[in-house]
Amino acid sequence: MRRPIATTVALAVVLVAGAAMIGPRLAAVDAALAAERIDGAPGSTVMAASGRAAASDALVPADSTGGTATSVDDVPNDADMMFAMMMVPHHEQAVELSRLLATTPDVDGFSTSLAAFIEADQTKEIVAMNAWLDAWHGVGVMNHEPGGAMSGMATPEQIAELDALSGVAAEARFLELMIAHHRGALAMAEEAIADGRNSYIRSLAKHIAAEQEREIAAMALRLDEL
Repeated sequence: MRRPIATTVALAVVLVAGAAMIGPRLAAVDAALAAERIDGAPGSTVMAASGRAAASDALVPADSTGGTATSVDDVPNDADMMFAMMMVPHHEQAVELSRLLATTPDVDGFSTSLAAFIEADQTKEIVAMNAWLDAWHGVGVMNHEPGGAMSGMATPEQIAELDALSGVAAEARFLELMIAHHRGALAMAEEAIADGRNSYIRSLAKHIAAEQEREIAAMALRLDEL
């Protein structure tokens, strides 16, 4: 049966820059973000995906030997640190869910390709956020320990349920869980954009918000089709 045009277009959007399922991020998203300016940092553009393999040198705190200078306004606040510290495990669960689907038999290529893209893309962002946290260790220290539940996270029971399913049932459950998971990431990103101060975290949050909104739209179309 031929796939509806809307879903075919959605799949193309998801995969256009994820060639071979391990390629760069969605080209349209990164192009838009690369042209965007960060509030409070005139003249600095959002870091492109290719420059996010590790924390930017421009965002590494100055050391006692006269290293890179950092604006006081760019020192992370609690919102920045909370975002990075909680988004890492949030992304790790998305990777876990994607890997589960990859080992599930009889799943449509749309969802397996999307899961492979999410796994590769969010793994890169985990590396970048961990590098940023290492760079700011001891400088952008939170006034309290991070707490509270991360929005959109699947429960152990839901993960076990997904692991036990196959075919269309597994695909539908994956899409349901991942849409909720992405919506949780959107809520976290919106908080970082509103309350954060560090330019790297604000740019990453804007990227995550734009990218995951696109993926939610594509997944919702596929779920409706099922």
